[in-house]
Amino acid sequence: MNAPLLRDGIIRALTVPNRDTVADAWRYSLSGIREDIRFIGVYRKVLSEKDARLSTGRRVHSAAYVEACRVNLDTTCKRYLRRVRQITEAEAQMEAMGITFAKSSDAWGEFPAHSRAA
Repeated sequence: MNAPLLRDGIIRALTVPNRDTVADAWRYSLSGIREDIRFIGVYRKVLSEKDARLSTGRRVHSAAYVEACRVNLDTTCKRYLRRVRQITEAEAQMEAMGITFAKSSDAWGEFPAHSRAA
């Protein structure tokens, strides 16, 4: 989100598209975070196995792949932190607008069935 909707504690007049835009940004960042977490785990595993060898004596991962994972881990961690910030900003905006959302995966049961997507 380039321009936050909250300025000095005052909420700008919001139209329905603005509410949808904030909620869509929140959902998009959440789905992206899941991917980032998965890839961070993969990259960390490869880096931890950089010196591991197969029974034949060959390395498990090529030096080029290990280096690519090192670079990708750095990039993915930065993207992950950016998405956490975006989620935090979107949640603050949604709370200010009165939009209900689950604060954890366990909280979905708190919403009536008609307010959840089927």
